[in-house]
Amino acid sequence: MSACSKSLSSERGTVLIMALLIVGVVAALAVRFTADYQLGLAKAESRWHGAQARSYLLAAETVAQFVLEMDPDPAVDYPDEGWGGETPVEFGGVWLFVSITDAQSRINLNDLSGGDLTSQRAPTDPQRYTEPQRRFIRLLQTFEQEGVPLNPDEAVAILEAVVDWLDPDNEVSGFGGAEADYYLGLDPEYLPANGEFKSVEELRMVRYITPDLMELIRPYIEVLPAGQSLNVNTMSPRLLRTLNSSDNLMPLSEVQAEQLVQGWPQDGYFVDVAAFQGDSVWASLGVTPDTNGLGVGTSYFAVNTIASLVEQRRAMRSILQRNNDEFVVVRRNDVY
Repeated sequence: MSACSKSLSSERGTVLIMALLIVGVVAALAVRFTADYQLGLAKAESRWHGAQARSYLLAAETVAQFVLEMDPDPAVDYPDEGWGGETPVEFGGVWLFVSITDAQSRINLNDLSGGDLTSQRAPTDPQRYTEPQRRFIRLLQTFEQEGVPLNPDEAVAILEAVVDWLDPDNEVSGFGGAEADYYLGLDPEYLPANGEFKSVEELRMVRYITPDLMELIRPYIEVLPAGQSLNVNTMSPRLLRTLNSSDNLMPLSEVQAEQLVQGWPQDGYFVDVAAFQGDSVWASLGVTPDTNGLGVGTSYFAVNTIASLVEQRRAMRSILQRNNDEFVVVRRNDVY
């Protein structure tokens, strides 16, 4: 074979290899571009469905406001008025679940400041605390059935830590309190808020609040502006156990709370706090409940909404404030 023929054959081989390489690169890019396109399409579709779900949640919130605005007597609130319970709605393949609850049926964490915690009174002296604080101490002692039996001393320590989280000073309350020195010694370190709670989940950061305890007390606590009344008409049986005489830090028993529920007025609500305090069941229990901070109506409602469509499930929790005859959204959070 001549030198010319060998050179031509070599060139053809090189061109063939280059052509194969180019085809391979183009094929790889095509696969990559196709995968990126499909991923982008999936993301766009997910965002679209997510935006749809968000719109449904906001629409459900508006419906809840409309339902609440139909309340014929804003001075008294109770679940049988028609706004209580969960309502499922299905249309066009979309499921919506809407529930309205009284946000003032739970203990407000922002009502737990104050008291006489730096005095020389004994930790278990009821007069050391405000009535909202005594109710919180009693609540913490109601979970013996759930495997978290807290005695009064342990409940007091938790309350002291909460108070220190709220108050603006750096003075430790009692033996269970915790200020900046304690939290700066943690890993990771952080500082106490020294102000009002912004959310219920913030309580997780307070000393002694374990994940198990947080799960137990979450349904019975709320974060609202301080000074809102606790509605006796919408309290759960467990929270009824937190009502007692002002000289007693112990909760009522489950049997006593059941007796209160059985003695409820036939029309489903108390017209005022005096009627609640004067209920004959209290006399049979030998208890004179401290009614400080109690009420029969509410200004704040919690609206929980869930939207489910295709593979999207979105949930939202809103706090609505009654402002004369209208409702305004004061807080809105996505729930995961």
